[in-house]
Amino acid sequence: MCRIIDSEPSSFDEANELQVWKDAMMEEYQSIMKNDVWEIVPRSQGKSVVTSKWIYQIKHAADGNIEKYKATFVARGFSQKEGVDYDETFAPVARYTSIRTIIAIASVMGWKLH
Repeated sequence: MCRIIDSEPSSFDEANELQVWKDAMMEEYQSIMKNDVWEIVPRSQGKSVVTSKWIYQIKHAADGNIEKYKATFVARGFSQKEGVDYDETFAPVARYTSIRTIIAIASVMGWKLH
């Protein structure tokens, strides 16, 4: 039986009950492993551990139909302090649609891009 899931789960336990979300989590896990996202290191004395959680989103196509079930594994780094718990920061990757939009606006406004 194929059933369309039209609501986003609020917890791992809820998501883990449905195959579409299990598949989405596996896709995210494989991407993390393929891209060598993390380096596991021993816990430093006196440092806090950053917890993590899953975020679930249903992506819709322009016509409103469900395009994809997306699971994202995120670090909950809000408890960290710069210079105490970490020294480096990294920006997330921009979407191509965002880049094209910025280029289009710059072109219309006559701005230079660097």
